[in-house]
Amino acid sequence: MFFEEISPKFRKESLKKFMDFSYVVFEKSVNKFDVISHNYLNLYDELVEKEINMANISPEDSILVIGCGSLPSTSALIAMKTDADIVSIDNDQKAINDANSFLKNLDIDDKIKLECADGLYFPVDDFDVIFILYGVKQQEKILKYLSDNVKDSTRLIFRTTTDVEGKIQGGVIDLSNLFVIRDHVESRFLGQVNSLLLSKILK
Repeated sequence: MFFEEISPKFRKESLKKFMDFSYVVFEKSVNKFDVISHNYLNLYDELVEKEINMANISPEDSILVIGCGSLPSTSALIAMKTDADIVSIDNDQKAINDANSFLKNLDIDDKIKLECADGLYFPVDDFDVIFILYGVKQQEKILKYLSDNVKDSTRLIFRTTTDVEGKIQGGVIDLSNLFVIRDHVESRFLGQVNSLLLSKILK
């Protein structure tokens, strides 16, 4: 609702930067409060469940989550629901430290490998499923890097926002030369956040 209210008043690029900043501040603030952080986990439960079903994720899959943040709710929920091998990265060391504490509190820190790394350079050729989360910066560059380096069978889940016409971030990112959009799911609780299932364009 918040996104819908203010989106007509700002350019999409500016709004995304504001929303990204808000998410980071919020996650770092609530990480210390178990009740709030668990509610934050519940907020993403429905979307992650849809994403798992959409991408047919199984325990045999190797999964990379780019941009896990201080509260790695997506990684935690995937681990709880699938028991798959998961690597979660973020380029903020403080966020990785906080994420490790969060996973330890949930007693699932042994199921997820956390690394301080940049999605623009991280080796991706061994992963079956890759999540590019909403707050990730330089999304277009990372998507280009992934299109050049993932294996042909890799499924990508790209979280983004769409405008009222369904265009990605007001048309800022063009996926047409990089990936095929196979499917998509929407969140009932996270405003206009959509998850796109992408596959590499075979050349």
